[in-house]
Amino acid sequence: MRTRFMIGAAVLVAMAVAVTGCVRVELPRGTYAESSESVTLQGATEVQARINMGAGQLDIGSADTDLMKADFGYSDASWEPEVKYEVNGTKGDLSINTPGKIRFDFGNENTYDWSLGFSPSVPLDLTVYMGAGEATLDLAGLDIRTLQVDVGAGDTTIDLSGDRLHNLTGAIDCGVGAMTLRVPENVGVRIVGYRDGVGRYQADGFMQDGDALVNSAYENADVKLDLVLRRGVGEVVIEMVP
Repeated sequence: MRTRFMIGAAVLVAMAVAVTGCVRVELPRGTYAESSESVTLQGATEVQARINMGAGQLDIGSADTDLMKADFGYSDASWEPEVKYEVNGTKGDLSINTPGKIRFDFGNENTYDWSLGFSPSVPLDLTVYMGAGEATLDLAGLDIRTLQVDVGAGDTTIDLSGDRLHNLTGAIDCGVGAMTLRVPENVGVRIVGYRDGVGRYQADGFMQDGDALVNSAYENADVKLDLVLRRGVGEVVIEMVP
């Protein structure tokens, strides 16, 4: 499934080399269908969530819900995402996937939109895989403990700002496209990987510490964000938010 969409992502790589690093993946709209999904904790006190999207528009944020509620939009009924949830003891395992047998014809008008809202009160280990598209991950209000994001091609915004009570470790990999990362200035932040890839890398307010960038709060902070951020081609902007 993911390989099928990455064929289109490879074309975007060549395009991105000739531009400034900003990649926008457009999926023209056709016949539009919608569905919704709601998942409850069912006794779990922490959750591992894995999001695997081939191509399209992905939005993740917080919501007034027990665990997760989602709205999906897609051009063909067979593209309805597969949502699975299991609980083992106190740990929940949630997965949302593009159907494995999806047939995506780039010659026709298509659209694929996912909007996911998670409860702010649930400790969450979040993994996001995306072949190509635009991802907006507004994680400012979520209790993220570990984060893994892998985007093949497209523009990505990740917001980790806001008050945080627990440490967070994360790995962010972007093949081609623009990346914007927002982090809180009152939390210790350390970022490895700023020397990787091609394109502008802006991280105002950070200092170099060996092979890493750190903010002024990092050394003495009680709560820390330790991130590995790697990109292939594209602009990276890291913003510290009060």
